[in-house]
Amino acid sequence: MEEDAKRTSRMMIMGRRPPLPLFSCGLDLANLAVASGLLGRSWDAVSQLQGQVNAEQPHLSSPSSSSSSVAFEEFQHPEYTIVAFNALPIGISHLQEQSDLVPWSEIPRFHFLCSENIPSFSLNRAAISLFDSLCDEHELSVLRAQIAESAKSTAYIITGHCLAGCVASLFTLWLLDSLDASTTIWPLCITFGSPLLGDNGFQRAVSQFSAWNCLLHVVHKDDCFPRLWLQPHGEPSSYVPFGAFLLCSDSSGACFRAPESVMELLLANRSSTESGRNQELRGFHYGSIIERLEGGSICKDPNSLAEDEPDSFKAGIIAQVTAVDLAQVQLSHRPWQQNVNAQMEKVSKSEEESATRIRAAARSNTSSKASDMERKIFMVHLEWYKKATASDGFGYYDSYKSKPKERDHRVVTYKETLKEYWQRVVKESEKMPQKEGAWLRQGWLYGGNTYRRMVEPLDIAEYYAKGNRNYLTEGRSKHYILLEKWLKENPQRPAPCNSVNSRREKVSSNILTEDSCFWAHVEEAVISGRLLKSGGPDLAVEREKLVEFEQYVMSLLERYAVSSEIFLEKSSYMKWWREYDEEILGKQMMGASHDSQLAQFMRNECYHQ
Repeated sequence: MEEDAKRTSRMMIMGRRPPLPLFSCGLDLANLAVASGLLGRSWDAVSQLQGQVNAEQPHLSSPSSSSSSVAFEEFQHPEYTIVAFNALPIGISHLQEQSDLVPWSEIPRFHFLCSENIPSFSLNRAAISLFDSLCDEHELSVLRAQIAESAKSTAYIITGHCLAGCVASLFTLWLLDSLDASTTIWPLCITFGSPLLGDNGFQRAVSQFSAWNCLLHVVHKDDCFPRLWLQPHGEPSSYVPFGAFLLCSDSSGACFRAPESVMELLLANRSSTESGRNQELRGFHYGSIIERLEGGSICKDPNSLAEDEPDSFKAGIIAQVTAVDLAQVQLSHRPWQQNVNAQMEKVSKSEEESATRIRAAARSNTSSKASDMERKIFMVHLEWYKKATASDGFGYYDSYKSKPKERDHRVVTYKETLKEYWQRVVKESEKMPQKEGAWLRQGWLYGGNTYRRMVEPLDIAEYYAKGNRNYLTEGRSKHYILLEKWLKENPQRPAPCNSVNSRREKVSSNILTEDSCFWAHVEEAVISGRLLKSGGPDLAVEREKLVEFEQYVMSLLERYAVSSEIFLEKSSYMKWWREYDEEILGKQMMGASHDSQLAQFMRNECYHQ
């Protein structure tokens, strides 16, 4: 594990991104920080900055407010750059006054964390006040822009101690929103003794994107600062841990990621740290602790302390918790399973559920690769189907609508499989934070819209074959709407690739009608024409709809944005035109002076050109 961490660190330092997600569990992230020496150098930077600030501003050693009490400094190393934050000690009474949570609506800089799945979150008032005071001076915005540009070739470590750790976490998240994930080396955030920062919504917002698993919080069991805003006497707290936690004693350290288990362990040692509170909170000194960790004291052997535990995963949790004195487990001659206390059960269950989610995500990624291959094969089948039906004079829309042959029924499977795949992809993208969803979509957006133009006409065919109408307002799937919307927001296609698949996609997209709802417009025009002929109510409305349809079709023709199959002899469009020309235009139902551009185009058979 340690060798893997060193290898990952070298990749990061050399400007190469490891495969994402970079850190699948807390132990991976902690081992990277310890084995590479980043943990110690980060603390050195924090200590050096703190010494500089104390020397320059001794009279501000304990300000009564958060204004002008936070600073940052860059420390250059050959392989990476450390950005350290420092917050001068603040009186405990002032911190307690600002222990409440600020809703997301009052934190505009972090609105990007919201998504459809997580519409709201809250952050600690003291932390966000410190961060905002630094942003108001514009220096932090300059630093953010500078890192966003240089992070394409340079690794960055963001760090801070106590309240400055909260500022470091917030800056890292704010920075992540500005990065181009396709070309950037992810930053790593390391905090020391940082108090909990936000609520459950905040934890879920940060955790929903796997590439953001780059926050490591180092906490000593006797440090009271991380418990600063927790409720007294074990009362329920609105604060929820986020990121990976390296929990330490004087002799060892253990890693946890599940927020439930981290909270349980923080609360377990709260009584022993209450006496450590002073009227001025200066924080715990982590230098000697880090030296021991770098000597190889992160607990990794699940069998060293729980040899008789039959559940190996639980044995590992017991080993980690007891190794750092976070909880006491009483040993006896009875089986371990009967002696593990309720607290240990909670921690073990939370960590196991977290590990299960990680494994499920890995399996889902493998399954997605298989689905990706399957969808490409099915798209090839649909291209063949489209060409085959054209030789029958129908076109694939009308052939699928009537399903006269066995091949039409096989296409149902292709369509439903592709639809299920893209609905899942669009749903997952929609749940992501705005920036991440946008850059992720760039990789498959054009493939998704080729799918939309190929498959949505088949959905339309099924819809109208059942006698329905008003597909656009009552029958259209949300994922088609979003694919079309995202394409309009990102009109510039990426540079073409020379692969066979990219060439096929380009050819396929060129022979598909640009508007995937074209056939829905045709069906509505057919219905309007029949209502006009029958002399039903609202004739003026139906005439207006037909005029709009003529203009719509002509605009597509002028841009060469329709497939030539719409002009096949037996297509629904040509049937509409003949009926419209003979029964409506011929009998002057649109008015004696009606002579549209489309009518001239069709009567002169310009489409043959």
